[in-house]
Amino acid sequence: MKKEVKSNYKKHEEIIHPLTSIRKIFIIFSLFCLLLITVGNSLLVLKTMHQVANTAYQSAESQISQKIEESLKLLESLSSLPEFYDPDIPWETKTEKLDKINESFDYMFICYVDKDIQVYTLGEEPASLASREHMQTLYSTKKSIVTDSFVAGADGKTLNYTVAVPLLREEEMTGSLFCSIYFDDIIELLSASASINGAEAVLIGSKGQVMSSTNQLSYGTNYIDIFEKVSLLQMTTDKLETSLLSRESGSYQSVKSGNFMYTVYGPVQRTNWDILVTVDFLALFYDQVPQLVCISCILLVIIYIVYYFVKKYIDRQAELTNKLVTSIQNMEKKLYSHRMFREMDYENILQMSSEGLKDGLTGTATRTFFLNQAEQILQDKTGGNKLTLCFIDLDNLKILNDTYGHQIGDVVLKKIGTILREYEKKYDGLVGRYGGDEFIIILQDIDSINELKEVLSEMLEKLAFKIEVNENVISVHSSIGACIWNEQDTLDMLITNADKALYDVKRHGKGNYSLFLNGESYEK
Repeated sequence: MKKEVKSNYKKHEEIIHPLTSIRKIFIIFSLFCLLLITVGNSLLVLKTMHQVANTAYQSAESQISQKIEESLKLLESLSSLPEFYDPDIPWETKTEKLDKINESFDYMFICYVDKDIQVYTLGEEPASLASREHMQTLYSTKKSIVTDSFVAGADGKTLNYTVAVPLLREEEMTGSLFCSIYFDDIIELLSASASINGAEAVLIGSKGQVMSSTNQLSYGTNYIDIFEKVSLLQMTTDKLETSLLSRESGSYQSVKSGNFMYTVYGPVQRTNWDILVTVDFLALFYDQVPQLVCISCILLVIIYIVYYFVKKYIDRQAELTNKLVTSIQNMEKKLYSHRMFREMDYENILQMSSEGLKDGLTGTATRTFFLNQAEQILQDKTGGNKLTLCFIDLDNLKILNDTYGHQIGDVVLKKIGTILREYEKKYDGLVGRYGGDEFIIILQDIDSINELKEVLSEMLEKLAFKIEVNENVISVHSSIGACIWNEQDTLDMLITNADKALYDVKRHGKGNYSLFLNGESYEK
């Protein structure tokens, strides 16, 4: 038996130390929160990619368009002046004025070209531009033109973009004006628009060639060739090439080296150029990492604080429980070591356990529990006020059951139990159900026989009550037999004497009380 008890205590110790499980729950919850933050941030980045790409595209397109538009307006306004379209004015006058104008606009240069496509520059001999395809187109169409980037200059390496307008007098071509935009100017515009929004931009020429880019793509490379290392999603290179040639706007998704990207493309106004702006998922995600780390740290601190207080509470409860277990163990050791342990009536303990402690109907103690507790009360009694044991018998219960049914009888018994339990509390006593219609109660805290008689009279009056059944009023009353303990009699003798007093009441008409005192019964 001792081994079994020790085994039970070991199991109990495992139950009261759940911190390992709690710690696992908090760790799993922390990991789940971090995963939730990461997934949430990823979804937010995916949503942001569209906004960033569109914003960067609109910024790049508007700035480049503005630069081209300003150049066209400048040249077209100059071309409307006679001093430029009049062929009789010397070219030196024209170029001198153009040089002064360029000081305010900072182009690579602004030049005058005559009707024979000869370009003039101060201090230099005229040079023919007849071999330039864009000049041939300008003179044949008599319409303004914006070229792709091309190599020019004495060194044969300088890249520029040219904006050219015709000089017309009465629809007759008298020459042209053109300005060259620095190649680096366009790259700066692209970089400014893209870098602010965390994107990459590429300027595509009329033949699909890369002219400028912020991601160091080779100049002149066909943009379609770049997709050899990129997997397009819901888009093909043929469809993209057709869209670019058709001057259409659109977007597509792609994957490169496991990284998801989103691209917006569209034309540049007044040109044959296209801009493609690409947003990198990982780049945007990494930009959010500091904020992500900050949120994660705050969350982990909050979780740790909650864990700390939960742990503190559990430790406190475990400590209290361990003290209780230790107390029980110490009590068990004393019990096993005491000689009374060997003399203990196990049949009585088993009977108490099987029958329970309280009567289910009246709420009073069961007979077995009452008798065991009464023995203990008599052992612990050390003088002072009087101890009285009373037998209470419900009069005529059989007639009540036979006439109105057992359910009514149960109602009456339950009410009697309620009344007696009030006296149990009031006089530090103990009440139990002794039999079917019999109750037994011990009363203490009574100082004299006169007070006892007053208590018995009051109890008798409360036990006389009426109930209504089917419009019939039934009067209920009980009989009481009481005996004062003389500190020498056993519990059995005390019960016997109280029973004798009850018998005297029954013999003389019921509904009264009788007190057994000094070997005789005294009725009310």
